[in-house]
Amino acid sequence: MSSSLTCTKLTLFTVAAILIQIIGLSLFVLGFFPVKPALSGVSGPESFQPPRYCVVEDQNVSNLPLDQLKLLYQELYEIPPSFDRLILMVIDGLPAEFVLGRDGRPPSMVFMEAMPYMQSLLASGMAVGYHAKAAPPTVTMPRLKAMVSGAIGGFLDVAFNFNTQALLDDNLIRQFFNIGWKMVMFGDETWLKLFPGLFTRHDGVSSFYCAFLLDITLYEITQKVIRLGLWRFIEVVRPLSMSIFVQRLLFILTGPAIADLLRSLGYHGVKEVKDTVEVDYNVTRNLGDELNRTDWSLLILHYLGLDHVGHIGGRSSVLMGPKLKEMDEVVQMIHLSAKQSQDNGQGRTLLVCATFF
Repeated sequence: MSSSLTCTKLTLFTVAAILIQIIGLSLFVLGFFPVKPALSGVSGPESFQPPRYCVVEDQNVSNLPLDQLKLLYQELYEIPPSFDRLILMVIDGLPAEFVLGRDGRPPSMVFMEAMPYMQSLLASGMAVGYHAKAAPPTVTMPRLKAMVSGAIGGFLDVAFNFNTQALLDDNLIRQFFNIGWKMVMFGDETWLKLFPGLFTRHDGVSSFYCAFLLDITLYEITQKVIRLGLWRFIEVVRPLSMSIFVQRLLFILTGPAIADLLRSLGYHGVKEVKDTVEVDYNVTRNLGDELNRTDWSLLILHYLGLDHVGHIGGRSSVLMGPKLKEMDEVVQMIHLSAKQSQDNGQGRTLLVCATFF
């Protein structure tokens, strides 16, 4: 009887421990990976709500009835923009300290010499710098969502970053499209996945930094991956009957070592492509023509090369200086074009922002 009672208690204790583990794991998952429902509707004068605190200096205006105050906000909503066109330049992986310094100190001389034109704009007051702190995770997709919608990303977005879906929440890009803006995008293809069909012209590039041209079958690659057990991302240029999502989750291989290893196994058709130059060239090659066009209101340029340099060699990479200089030359090209258009009665503004590596 005593033995039976002990066995029963042990069983109950085991079941209770398992239940506690399941409850604890569930609480952790729900807290660490919260699911944020999409918000329906779009903002505008028709969705006016009285402000919680007065932002109008004239107290008589703030005391207007709600219907009259709504009409006032509608009039403010229809105020024409200060500039005719907006150029958004996203330099992926550019830390603020490279341009603005850190803790009240200016940037190091290496970075200042690499970006002389941008530093001259800041010093002369023709540009204004602002250091915005991004909430993790700092991968591309949640950062873009935060920029255009104000949404705070979660760690679950890291998984969604590999299979980006259209952004359904109210956002600036959709608002611009609804009021008739013509938008053009060159660079990271994540923009095209978040906002399908909204761009008049576009040329997207993959955000994965290493590519291999493989002349072997999907089954052979899969067997090599399973046998080697090496998991880092790889872009397979010619996959056979394989979706992008499966492709990016399945072929997680190391960089140059895998190319050498596959060659040693007899696959001499493997060609490695270091993606620090072409991804930016594919953006800049379109820039000259677009700056001369007059049919767009928003031009988005998303450069990936500097982020790729950071992933490959870190901030002290020998490629970092030339890449910063390249970005500085792009800023100079856009700024000089904006000054020329201003002389012709057209106003353009350039907004340069970055994510982090």
